[in-house]
Amino acid sequence: MEQTPFLTYNDLARINASSVKAKRNRNLWFDELPIKDDGTVYPVVFQMIHNDLEIRVKIVLNATGDTAWLDMSFEEFEGLKRFAEEGASK
Repeated sequence: MEQTPFLTYNDLARINASSVKAKRNRNLWFDELPIKDDGTVYPVVFQMIHNDLEIRVKIVLNATGDTAWLDMSFEEFEGLKRFAEEGASK
């Protein structure tokens, strides 16, 4: 069974800061996102290898379907928590 990766608010802040520092192509204006630090999780609904050096992901930000693109390292992607049938697990 395939498991869906997701980010917490803290994951999103940390990985976005890493993306900006690494000067990756897709990162976020973090202060302008429709997100909250309230326990909400942000699922990755699409991912692809980008430039053979990183992974580009599409993240759902809210129930109305707003999305964002973010580039991250392979290690950051592999470290994301994942949804399983029984709930969230690593």
